[in-house]
Amino acid sequence: MEEQLYRTFYEIEQKHWWFVARQRIVEDLIRRRIGLAPGSQVLDVGCGTGAILSMLSKQFEAYGTDTSPLAIELCGKRGLKNAFQCTLESFPRPDLRFNLITLLDVIEHIDDDLAVLQQARGYLKDGGSVLITVPAYQWLWSRHDDLNHHKRRYTKAGLAGVLDRAGLQPAFLSYYNTLLFPAALAGRMIQKAGGSTSDTTLTIPPSPLNALLTSVFSSERHLLGMSPLPFGLSLVAIAKPD
Repeated sequence: MEEQLYRTFYEIEQKHWWFVARQRIVEDLIRRRIGLAPGSQVLDVGCGTGAILSMLSKQFEAYGTDTSPLAIELCGKRGLKNAFQCTLESFPRPDLRFNLITLLDVIEHIDDDLAVLQQARGYLKDGGSVLITVPAYQWLWSRHDDLNHHKRRYTKAGLAGVLDRAGLQPAFLSYYNTLLFPAALAGRMIQKAGGSTSDTTLTIPPSPLNALLTSVFSSERHLLGMSPLPFGLSLVAIAKPD
């Protein structure tokens, strides 16, 4: 991922509707569907500038990894001490095992997504879980995917398949960012028809609209607490070793 994107993420992650709502959804899934006890050991792989890692650190013994030195530097600005510049393969605490490993919008950036999932499986404690989010549907590919150096987008079957090959069985698998799907789809179709190559997804909308989008998207945590959703802009999975 381009270094400038990390600076942008650091500036907007605690305000932009998508980041704020995703964090609320992740936090709710950890509480409701995983039931992780306070003080549990958690590893956030691809932690970026540390917004999610900061949230995790308030409840758990949390560690993070990222390959970008700038990302780790920005984690330090958030006061995070357990963020390491490394891959999961070169994690400097190979003695540790975790109750939960998160890979939040990470594996779509990696050529060999299977290998990193297998590595994550090896770092789990007995009974541990992985929590994964990825972008959905290859046909939704846009300029945003290009700028973020994505390798692929996923379907529900595709994500389930790579998890299975990694020795991980989904306890929960769902699309999400469903309520905003029609508006997003229309926007992307208009953008493609107009030949636009710009990416406005990281621009914070005017405050009233940002608040509305945050409320609508984050409300999906209540739906995901009841059952999987049938379609959406992204996918979320909770999986355990088989």
